[in-house]
Amino acid sequence: MKCLFIINPSAGTKTIQKKLDQIIGQMILKKLVSTIDVFYTEKKDDAYQYCLKLKDDDYDFVVSVGGDGTVNEIINGFIENHLQTPLAILPGGTVNDFANHLHLPHDTDDFIQMIEDFQTMKVDIGKVNEHYFANVIAGGMFSDISFQVSKADKERFGPLAYYISGIRQLPTQLHTSLHLKITADDQTFEEDAKLFIITNTSQVGGFKDITPHANVQDGQLDLLIIKNCSTTDLISLFKDYKLNSHEKSPFITYVQAKELTIECDKDIIYDVDGEKGTTFPIHVSVKKQSLCVIIPHHFNYQGESL
Repeated sequence: MKCLFIINPSAGTKTIQKKLDQIIGQMILKKLVSTIDVFYTEKKDDAYQYCLKLKDDDYDFVVSVGGDGTVNEIINGFIENHLQTPLAILPGGTVNDFANHLHLPHDTDDFIQMIEDFQTMKVDIGKVNEHYFANVIAGGMFSDISFQVSKADKERFGPLAYYISGIRQLPTQLHTSLHLKITADDQTFEEDAKLFIITNTSQVGGFKDITPHANVQDGQLDLLIIKNCSTTDLISLFKDYKLNSHEKSPFITYVQAKELTIECDKDIIYDVDGEKGTTFPIHVSVKKQSLCVIIPHHFNYQGESL
């Protein structure tokens, strides 16, 4: 087989480069591939622009090496270019929500085994205005943290860097208040909120089962809203989350829909797979099973590890 590695050298640490050397070496020794090409990104949108030039018969599969932002760029290139080439993801970023939801391996041997098994799966991809996303859109309380954490802190502290930044900004973030007007398919309603999250998977910011009914093959997106409430209520809500009962909380609105439109009374910065979104209103839809990904053999089609 022929494969292409698209690598974001700024994602992760030197550990990733060592892992890459091992993976490429093993793929050659095991004769899994006959040709390996490598493309290193240098700036934003490099991966996206490179994928726009690819054709389905160029490679048997493409490997993304980087975090959620790298995956996002590649997916945008794939979908716009109508590529059906299978995509393998080697997590190399700080959080890696999309990869972790699919239980994609971090370990070298497990990754090689995944390529050897070559089990593929078609997954949904979200679209916000004219931009595609793999995992999440988030706006409101703490949703801009990822833009404020430095690369040095990410490399030094990993996911903990986000939590440290969040704690520092806690007094300000707790006063977040948004008025939202939402259309979810044929349902329209308004909500005073601290945070809204639209997900394709159930994992956001390293937290599992934020939207517990999310499924990457069901052709729907999951919207979770934390309503405007007191600090005491937020603490209670966090306890409910730890008990996996937060969706039943009176401070939560949770709906599933194929299409969503959100208007906001404030022109806030919102997060799209770790990148800055544009302005409101936002229109969000889903392209059902539009991306082919390589998954571990022990992964089932309900989004859970066997």
